[in-house]
Order: sequence, then structure tokens, then C-alpha cells
Amino acid sequence: MRVAVAVALIACGLTFAARPEFAVAAGHQAPSTQASPTTSPTPASMPTSSATAGSNGPLVRMTLADALALAAANNLTYQAALADQKAAAARVVTASAGKVPSFTASAARQHTQSAGAFVFPSPKGSVTFPISATNYSSISETIQWAIYTGGAVEAEIGEAAAGFASAQNGVAATRADVINDTTTKYFALLAAQHRATIADQAVLVARDDEKLAEQQFNAGTAARADVLREQVTLANTQVQSVQADNEAALANADLANTLNIDLGSSIQPTENLNTAVPSFTLGQILADARSKRPELASSGDAVTIAADAVKAARAGTLPTLALQIQNAGLTPNFENIKQPQLSETLSITWKLFDGGMTHGEVAQAQAEVDKAQINLKQLQNGVDLEARQAYLNYVASQAQLVAARSAQSSAAEDLRVTRIRFQAGVGTSLELSDSLLADTQAKTQYVTAQAAVQSALVTLERAAGLL
Repeated sequence: MRVAVAVALIACGLTFAARPEFAVAAGHQAPSTQASPTTSPTPASMPTSSATAGSNGPLVRMTLADALALAAANNLTYQAALADQKAAAARVVTASAGKVPSFTASAARQHTQSAGAFVFPSPKGSVTFPISATNYSSISETIQWAIYTGGAVEAEIGEAAAGFASAQNGVAATRADVINDTTTKYFALLAAQHRATIADQAVLVARDDEKLAEQQFNAGTAARADVLREQVTLANTQVQSVQADNEAALANADLANTLNIDLGSSIQPTENLNTAVPSFTLGQILADARSKRPELASSGDAVTIAADAVKAARAGTLPTLALQIQNAGLTPNFENIKQPQLSETLSITWKLFDGGMTHGEVAQAQAEVDKAQINLKQLQNGVDLEARQAYLNYVASQAQLVAARSAQSSAAEDLRVTRIRFQAGVGTSLELSDSLLADTQAKTQYVTAQAAVQSALVTLERAAGLL
């Protein structure tokens, strides 16, 4: 079946020319029209930076589906895998040619003449007769057919077919890797832009707190140390804002590089971090991984290839049977009548002794089978472990998200109360600075936890072979 598919695709010239768009990974919602929050304006006194620092290209609003479609069309690793698959299909066609007869035709014209000649005078001038001249014209048609090769051709076809299946599985694995990588970097950019927004908002809050401390100092209800402390807090938040903007710019370039687009493009993700995620059981994940991971299928194909190599090696101990039919027409010198020559040759060739070379090749090929089986078992264990780790990380990320959500609510309430106390003159600037820092950190951790859940989800789907 694999041989027929490969031959048909090559014959039609359509082998893997198309690059299908990647579907949004299972568990991730369809593209959302909700845009991410717009970054708050940066105060004039704040060091200049932005989430798109270093980006001088166009602004691109992008859903997750858009990102996956670009990855399918542009990602160089995926394109290389498709090229490998096309080459494997061509190898199947090449190997299959050994099963059918070959037909060749040839034509030749031969003329030879020596340097010597007789010269005779005549009324019209000298007449020259060459001493020796030869003219031959020949046309031949030959049919050759390797009727039996001891199983060598069949083994070669089997190897090529298994290689084609392995290449298909390689494309599936690369596709899953690209989906995983693209989705992870997409949500990493979205989270980085959210963190930059949070950092900018913290700068605005710190500036308001500095003004409040200055007003209280002028009114005589706060010490000069309170004003200085708020100025230090404002400076720290400005530094953190610059760092957050730089991280967002790097995440933007990282995603653009994965999509193989202009690294100067300013990408604006439109998905929502707060998206419901599905639940899985460990048994379900392990069952899917063992049956759907393309790497396992590819490793199984490697065992098949090695087994076919054994058959090819053993073919050296068996006789071969070949048929040749040739029809040749010869027109000799001074004659215009062709002299047909039809010949049929049925030959049997059997290598009775080769000094142990074939035996050594069989032993080597069998060792490769044993090695391929060991590699398959090792990969099965690795896939099982990877699936377990991905599942546990996914569960842990969900728990971390719940904790981060609770911490954010607590920190926001603490900041609200601390600001009221400071405005009333019963709180200190130290308490206010600490509360602002804790609130910013809690918001940042919550956004990071949201992105971590999305990343853990797609990693789990990759480990289970669901992409």
C-alpha cells in the first residue's frame, strides 16, 4: 500500500507540494477576537523602552491559528522534513523499477576509410577510389528482465517502503514539534506583553504614591524619608518596566524567528490567557502516547528496514534468473538489405562460494535488526516517561495557577488597604512600597502561571501524540 501511494504521488508530480495549515492544538480554543490589553502610556520621566523595542516592521495582529498557519508555510524545519518525505517516496519508485522489465533501443552508424586511394584520370577530371572503406548501420532493441533475484529486489522495495513510512512519521513528529514550539512561544509572547503592561501600571501607581508622599511632606504629616523611599520605589519600578519591555521584545523576535518572518515585525497576539483547559487521566495519556506517537512508528519502521536488509543479504546465497531478448538489424557495406539478428538469452547465475562475504553481510544485517529492536524498546520507555512527566507538569501548573490567582487577590486587597492607611497618615511608606512590590509580583506570577498552563497543555498533547 505504501509503495502504491508513493508511486502514485510521484507520477502525478504532487508529492507533498502542499503545506497544510496546522490546526489549533486540541484543548486550545478557536481563535478569539479579544485583543490583549493595550500597554499603558509610559511616563515621560521613565527610561524609553517598549514591548516592541527593536521592532521596525509592520504591526501584525495574530491569532494562534494564524501563527500555526505561518509555521506550516514558513518553518524551515518542517519544510526540510517534507523534502525528506518526498525523497523517500522517490526511492520507493526507484526500488520498484527492479520488478519490471527494462527496454532499451540503440542506433549506430559506422564509417571507416584508410588514407590510401586509387586516382584515375578522366575527361571530367580525376576519379578517386579509396583502397578500403567500410560503412555499417545497425539498429537494436533489447528487453532485459530480472525474473528472480533471490529476494534482493523485494527486500530493496521493502526497505524503501519502510523508509517512506518512516519519513511520513518524521513529518508528523516535526509537525507536532512545530505546533508545540509555536504555541509555547505564542503564549510566552502574550504573557511577556501582559507583564510589560503590569510593569507600566506599577510605574503609574508608584508615581502617584510619590506625589502623595510629597504632598504629605509639604503638609508636615510625613517625613522626608518617606518621600525618598517612594522615589526609590518609583525608580525600581521604572527599571522593572524596562526589563519587562525588553523581555517582551525578545519573545516577539523569538516567535517571529520560529515563524520565519521578519524579526522586526511587531506581533500582537489576540488570544486570551484566561482560557479553560481540558482535563486528562494518566491512563488516557499513556494509552495515547503508546499508540499515536509518530516516533514509535518510525522506530518500528527502522526494525522493518533492518529486517529487509537481512533478506537482501541472504539473497546473495540464492541463484538469480534473468531473461534478455535482443533484436538487431545490420546493414553492411555495399548492401541495402538489412540482416536481422534476433537472440534470446535465459541465464541462471549462482554464486557458490564467495569466501564467506555473504555470511558476514547476513550476520551484520541481523545485528542491525537486534540494535533496531533495542532502540525501539528504549524509545518506548522514553515515551512512557515523557508522557508521565508531561501529565504531572500539567497537573502541577493548574495547581500553581490556582495558588497564583489567590495570591493576586490577596496582594491587591493588601495594597488597597495599605494605600488607605498611608493616605490617612497611619501607614508608612515602607509598608506602601512593600505592598506595591508584592502586588506587582503577584500579578506577574499570575500571568506567568496562565501562560505556563497553556504551555504545559500543548507539551502534554505533544507527549501523548495528540497534535
